[in-house]
Amino acid sequence: MEPAQAPDVEQLTGGDPPKKAGRKIPLWLAVLAMIAALVFAVLILARVAGPLYGLIFPVDPPVPDNAEETEHVKPDKGAEYWIYRTEMPGEDVAAFYEDEGGQCWYTDYGSSRPEGTPYSVARCSGQHEAGGLEVSWEVYIFSGYSKQEGPTVFRVYKYGEVN
Repeated sequence: MEPAQAPDVEQLTGGDPPKKAGRKIPLWLAVLAMIAALVFAVLILARVAGPLYGLIFPVDPPVPDNAEETEHVKPDKGAEYWIYRTEMPGEDVAAFYEDEGGQCWYTDYGSSRPEGTPYSVARCSGQHEAGGLEVSWEVYIFSGYSKQEGPTVFRVYKYGEVN
C-alpha cells in the first residue's frame, strides 16, 4: 500500500491559488497622505516652537554690560523686575536703552536738580525680540547715590512674552 498523500493546495481551494485578504492602497495615495501629515506636523511645530523656545531660553530685557545685579524679584503675580547698580552716569544708561530700540523720557530739573539725594534721570520702555518671542520692558533710572551704592541705580521691569 501506498502511503496517503497530503491534499494539494489547488484541491483545497477549488483550483484557484490563494488570494491575499484586504485592499491595496495606491502608492500615490500613500505618498499624498504622508505629505499631508508632514504639512500638519510643520503647522503644529510652528505654533509650539516659539513658546517652547521661551521656556528653554527665557527672553530677558537688555542690560548694560558693566551693570551689577543687586536684586531680582519674580512675584507670583505682576511684573518680574531686577535692580542694578552701575558707575555709568544715568544719562549713559538711558542712551543704552535708546540704542536698544527703546524710547526714553528724561526728567528735566532745570537748574534745581536735587543735590545730595538720589534723583530720577529717565524712564525708558521698549521691546526686545529673541527666537520669535517678544518681551516688553520698562526701566526707571536714578542717579545721585553714593559711590558704594552706584552712583546710578536702575530698575528693569519685564512684562510678559507675546507671540
